Amino acid sequence: MPWSWTSRVLRGRMPASPAVEPDHPDRGSAIVEFVALGLLLLIPVIYLVVTVSRVQAGSFAVVAASEQAGQAISVMEADSFNQAAIHEIAAVAALDHGFDAQDLALEVSCSDGSCTSPGAVATVHARLTVGLPAVPGFVTANVATLNSDVTVVSGRYS
Repeated sequence: MPWSWTSRVLRGRMPASPAVEPDHPDRGSAIVEFVALGLLLLIPVIYLVVTVSRVQAGSFAVVAASEQAGQAISVMEADSFNQAAIHEIAAVAALDHGFDAQDLALEVSCSDGSCTSPGAVATVHARLTVGLPAVPGFVTANVATLNSDVTVVSGRYS
């Protein structure tokens, strides 16, 4: 036998829904608070993601710059070895990842002192400074300084 008497009892005792006045001062303020708090929390999270992405791009750039400079040393002729040309080659690799040439510092050290003799071991040390994104130029705020070392044999393929 179904419980038909309970549905009649509950239907009769259900309270009426409270009427909300259309001009109530708190009406609609929840959406404003939600949007304000959402933006207040979302903007720092987005900036953090952009900053981490910039550091990751910097790590790719410094590795690419040191590898390109090392490859250039390994294929250069002994008489055409030029520090400025090697720095320009490394700067192009940094530019490909969105970094300026002045953010990149490059040091080349050779076992024979000048990298002009075939078979000399050359070590390229690249250092890239990553600044905070979207910061004006007069403020210097660096996030990280990234390093990469590559060792090659100079004149191996010449």
